[in-house]
Amino acid sequence: MSEPQFQTYLAKLQQARLPRWSDLPQFDLYMDQVVQFVNDAVVPLGLDALTPTMVNNYVKKGVIKAPIKKKYQRAQLANILVIAMLKPVFSLDTIANGINYQLVDRQAAQAFDAFILAFIAAVQQANSDFTGEVTINQVNKEDTTNIQSAMVSLAINAVLEKLLVESMTDAVAPAPTSKKKG
Repeated sequence: MSEPQFQTYLAKLQQARLPRWSDLPQFDLYMDQVVQFVNDAVVPLGLDALTPTMVNNYVKKGVIKAPIKKKYQRAQLANILVIAMLKPVFSLDTIANGINYQLVDRQAAQAFDAFILAFIAAVQQANSDFTGEVTINQVNKEDTTNIQSAMVSLAINAVLEKLLVESMTDAVAPAPTSKKKG
């Protein structure tokens, strides 16, 4: 990726519109509507598109509640959005444990908005980190090593942060229940 391509991608990230809780539909959605709504939010970020099969797997694994009369409610839609945004990095179990922990003593709307605002802030921070110029010998030049060093730093941080989040979600996950044979 050349520097102009990278700058274009950063601008694309900045333009992405992530819904807050109040932006989520106030009526229940069918599967095709859920998929479309989520894809409209995540595909512009460069994330993979959501499919009905993926949603069905989330329901089967108990990560989201089953739809009622084939319709998904706001809280389910919010969870599907969070999953779609975190799935490239984290396992479904880690995401599910994280969602459950975020809902301890908080309403779904509050937890979802906190996640979205944190994501938006991270995008804005990344954009400001990479759009500056450096001055070398009083001549402004684009910092060609900026992307190279940032790439290494971000990769290392991603691994470390993934390990930390997994450790945290493991620590707060409910203990598995053992089944006694009788």
